Amino acid sequence: MLRNMDGSKLNMEFCSRMLGGDLPVKPFTEQISVNPHSGENGEITVLFSGVSQTKPDHRVGPQVLDYVLVHVVEEGTGYFRCRDTEYELKPGDSFFILPGILHSYRSDADDPWKYRWIAFRGPAADGWVRRAGVTPERPVIRQESEAPLKPLACAEQAFRRGGAAADMEAEGWLRLAFASWIEANGSPAEGAGSGGKSGHKAREAERAARWLQAQLASPITIERMAQELGYHRTHLSKLFRQQFGMPPVRYLQKLRLERSRALLAEPLTVEEVAAAVGYADSLYFSKSFKRMFGVTPTEFRRQEQAKTRLAGR
Repeated sequence: MLRNMDGSKLNMEFCSRMLGGDLPVKPFTEQISVNPHSGENGEITVLFSGVSQTKPDHRVGPQVLDYVLVHVVEEGTGYFRCRDTEYELKPGDSFFILPGILHSYRSDADDPWKYRWIAFRGPAADGWVRRAGVTPERPVIRQESEAPLKPLACAEQAFRRGGAAADMEAEGWLRLAFASWIEANGSPAEGAGSGGKSGHKAREAERAARWLQAQLASPITIERMAQELGYHRTHLSKLFRQQFGMPPVRYLQKLRLERSRALLAEPLTVEEVAAAVGYADSLYFSKSFKRMFGVTPTEFRRQEQAKTRLAGR
């Protein structure tokens, strides 16, 4: 950036006029689209989205909002101030304005930024923001890619088109933008709150446990599980012992038998229940069930039916 003798910024537009040059000045444009549906339902509601090529030294704030507002820089340069810290932002950078936080932002006088923005709120908003590693002390995510720009553009277009499901479509695009932010920022806030390395192991174990829950009716081997999840079987076994106090095979058996108790309340035979939770041999299922709960599946069903009759009197 060129500067005057005293160190201040040189006004390039003024110099261009004085020298008879044609330095291009970006025209000011702004477009905003609002959620066409009234009411805020669900865990996240996108309120509005838009795009703006700002004027030189365009300023917003200081102000405080009651919703989350995220800007993604598409071109140019700008500055965001939050909690007495000013951040210089370039293309690919995103800055998050959180509810109740005093903030301001302005475009560069020589290279004013163009940005897209999206506003949202809802019960899940805080969790989404934390998972992206964003806090009032860390309100900026820096990315070399332009990955969040497309979802924000598509959310704005969804509102512009309208339609019965415009709000749901915009929420879907917001989720894709957050996937990009989480991938870029590495979820440092979540990791810090979960105990660093131990938190990472806990998330690994939870991921593996969810995979098992999705496979209850299928024949599973530890080798297949390790291959699907990208772990060595020894690491997987150690992970389960540390996080759940048992090896993966026993954890899977526990999941299956707990699920079978719910199924025994349905009009299914014991053989059908056994097959539904991954036991090809109903006799082995009955023995395993009794070993865990102290009664056979048939006895358990009778006990539950008796409780239901008593409760109905």
